[in-house]
Amino acid sequence: MNINPQITKELVPIRDFSAYVRDFLLEESVISGIKCSKEQLETADFYKIEMQNCVLENCALRNCDFENASFVDVVFQNCDLSNSRFTGAYFERCRFVSCKCIGINMNETILKQTVLEKSKVQYSNFNKAKLTEVSFDHIDFTESSMAECNLKKFTANQSKFVKNNFFKTMLAAMDFTENEFAAPIVSTPPVELKGAIINMFQAADLIGLWGITVKYK
Repeated sequence: MNINPQITKELVPIRDFSAYVRDFLLEESVISGIKCSKEQLETADFYKIEMQNCVLENCALRNCDFENASFVDVVFQNCDLSNSRFTGAYFERCRFVSCKCIGINMNETILKQTVLEKSKVQYSNFNKAKLTEVSFDHIDFTESSMAECNLKKFTANQSKFVKNNFFKTMLAAMDFTENEFAAPIVSTPPVELKGAIINMFQAADLIGLWGITVKYK
């Protein structure tokens, strides 16, 4: 999926991200046209932050609060966002490239035309999220939850889906054949898997979800 944020060539470099955005947060105004590098923050509060046409690179924003934030045309490059909360956030035309997103909370987020690539997204929470034209490319999604999600034109390539909670998330037309797909948590019977596309090796692992036992001679 070819999705590119609309980033202008000339961005204003920002050294102290936390100090720079303070007034924007107080005024509830949009932060636009900046590039922030090598920021190191823990447990910072960015509630309802709005960013557009921005780049964050080599930043560590761990265990931070981005609840109800908005990101449009934003690139996260080589960032560590582990354990940060994006509950109720909005993403459009964004890219996460080579990021560490372990344990992030994306509960009830909206993601449109967004790509996650070459990133670690284990133990994350995407429950009740709405994903439209979202792509996972070389993503480790091990033991993450994507329950009660609405997926439209969601694609994945060379990604790892192991022990994921897909309860009440319909995976029809989702192609897992070029991914690792094993031990999903689904309903009984597994209605979530109806119409999903899998290969024969994945089928051998998943057949037990239908209560079928394969006897090998």
